[in-house]
Amino acid sequence: MNAFKGSWVVLALILTGCGGGSGSDEPSQVSASVNAGADLQVTEKTEVTLNAQASPAGGTFNWQVISGANISEFPITEQQAAFVAPDIKADVNLLIQVDYVAPDGSLASDQVTVAVKSNNQLPIPSISQTAPETLPAKYKDTITLSAAGSSDPDENGQVVAYQWQQVSGPTTIQPTGLNTATLSFVHPLLATSLSSIWQLTVTDDEGGQASTQFTLGLLAHSSVVVADAGSDQQVQEFDEVKLDGSNSDTVSGQKQCVWRQVTAGTQVALSSATGCSTTFDAPDQNILSQVEFELTVTDSQNRSATDTVRIDIEKKPLGKLNDSGQTTCYNNTDVITCSMTQFTAQDAQRGRDYFATQVAKEGSGRAGFDFTKLNRFADELPDDATDFACVRDNVTGLIWEVKEASAGTLPNTSSRNAQNSYTWYVEVDGAVAEGSVQAAANTTCPQDSHCGIQALIDEVNNPAVGEQSYCGGNNWRLPTYMELLGLLDYGSASSAVIDEALFPHLPSTTTLGHRYYWTLQSSLDGTGSMLRRAYVIDMDTGNDFAVEKSSSAFVRLVRNP
Repeated sequence: MNAFKGSWVVLALILTGCGGGSGSDEPSQVSASVNAGADLQVTEKTEVTLNAQASPAGGTFNWQVISGANISEFPITEQQAAFVAPDIKADVNLLIQVDYVAPDGSLASDQVTVAVKSNNQLPIPSISQTAPETLPAKYKDTITLSAAGSSDPDENGQVVAYQWQQVSGPTTIQPTGLNTATLSFVHPLLATSLSSIWQLTVTDDEGGQASTQFTLGLLAHSSVVVADAGSDQQVQEFDEVKLDGSNSDTVSGQKQCVWRQVTAGTQVALSSATGCSTTFDAPDQNILSQVEFELTVTDSQNRSATDTVRIDIEKKPLGKLNDSGQTTCYNNTDVITCSMTQFTAQDAQRGRDYFATQVAKEGSGRAGFDFTKLNRFADELPDDATDFACVRDNVTGLIWEVKEASAGTLPNTSSRNAQNSYTWYVEVDGAVAEGSVQAAANTTCPQDSHCGIQALIDEVNNPAVGEQSYCGGNNWRLPTYMELLGLLDYGSASSAVIDEALFPHLPSTTTLGHRYYWTLQSSLDGTGSMLRRAYVIDMDTGNDFAVEKSSSAFVRLVRNP
């Protein structure tokens, strides 16, 4: 009720007259008043009745809630307002107003405050063990405690928070989910069986809290130190290999780890021999195909245990093709370090050339290239030999012709002279390939039959009586496009894109105005109904071109071993 509660609100009209008026001396008065009653304090969900007193009688009432909460019974148009206090989560004050209209139309109002108190029932905590399936739990088992069965007895209440706390038990336990409905931890390593007590506190949506405890039995283990060197691994040569003994354990939780290579032969370099986790770079598989390590774990009382792990090393699948020779990275304009993230996945960061410093080579060569020099009988020569007849590519296995030095004047030159050139005339499986063109004999070459490529192939594969086969074989042929491309070193600092220390005697550019070499690959570009063009590769730039088969270009023969 407001400040005037208990008093009458009076509207008076007093009429008085002057001089001989004949009116009565009594004032004329009309009034309306209402009293909503005293303020109340009630509990949520209980019945409440407000009773208004009004004067003069015979008028109408209207009750309404001004603030506090929505109540379905309002508005009420009776003298008594009966309703149920709302279901609330926190205390609330209801400000309720009654309006009274007297029979003569005059209006009076009053307000009353109903203080509604929350009646929260505390939540009911519940703990159950849901893992492991087989009990009792033992060392390394994952133990799971669930609070999912906890509840709030209030009609529309709910549990909103969980808090787990270890009251007693081993200090080496490392739990997860301390603030969730599910707590998990791994059964620790114990020298004696112990109990672990866990306390759960749950909070409901009205801030009410309740707690309960759960006792677990934890079993002793037969060992006080457990060494775990990790699972055996299969890796590729040159990979970084991680040895992980972090799952090793001691009763106290304190441990020291020492790694030792137990296999004989080449010793790998560990990043640290005394860390529980360490790394090493897998060596070339040709050097070491399997390596075994022993891990020794020692606790604070000098008790120890050991475990071993085997690492199988496989060849890295670099394929049977040479890489590009590019070992430098670039941005749009300059050389950059290959570690820059703005320009990733460059050729220098992958493939055979990337591992060039780690690959064990049979011979020599820049970057990832690996060539062995051979004499005229195909016997291997030292890498520093200066007199050699052919070269074996140790990546592809192919044996390549080494040209003789340019000497004499065409056509009076040796058979495999560097300056000899030919038109594209090739026989494949005994048949002349489509588009083949023979140049006249003794023109750009010394052969007497013609100056097509097949004339050179036939002469090399059919030595004169009493002569040895060239470099141990009679199966020399024209290389395919990809085979010849595999000789190119795009990272070379010399004027040619082929290693002239291994493939000397390149012809002079003045001979034909270029240094194009034929491939077996015909081109469909602009040929019409006949394959009139074939691909050449420029030994100065590494570019390829489709040229007329009637053109003259140089030849480097190849054979399979």
